[in-house]
Amino acid sequence: MSSSLKSFFPILNDLLLKEINELHSFIDILRKEEQALIGGRIEEIDLYSSDKLRLIEVLTQLSNQRDEYLKGQGINLDENSINSWLEKQPSDQLSTKEAWNDLLNLARTVRQQNHSNGLIIASRLQHHQRALAALHSAAGNVSCYGPKGQAYI
Repeated sequence: MSSSLKSFFPILNDLLLKEINELHSFIDILRKEEQALIGGRIEEIDLYSSDKLRLIEVLTQLSNQRDEYLKGQGINLDENSINSWLEKQPSDQLSTKEAWNDLLNLARTVRQQNHSNGLIIASRLQHHQRALAALHSAAGNVSCYGPKGQAYI
């Protein structure tokens, strides 16, 4: 292995591990947010939103650092190219391959959890809109619809 690759892997590993740690934190917040959404604890949801924004900034910076580092080494940034490149590396770089796979799996978990939280929010919103419409109807107010089909009173 060339000396440039010997110094490359520890740096890439470090970047991946930092990103992995932040993704674990992000998943923890998403799971807490899910529980707060289910429990209707609005104050907690606000706190988690600000925590998520902070972590998104950190994750964006780390992702940009990783991308710049890989680009600087002449590696294409799409997932297939990185996977293919890692498969061609010596077996002693298994920790980097594992870290990359962990990163991808955690990113999938974040997407799934965020989607799940979005479904909970949509369900709650729909429930509240129906309740509001029922209250307005009971009060004798008639719902009208705007040009995009949105109900308004």
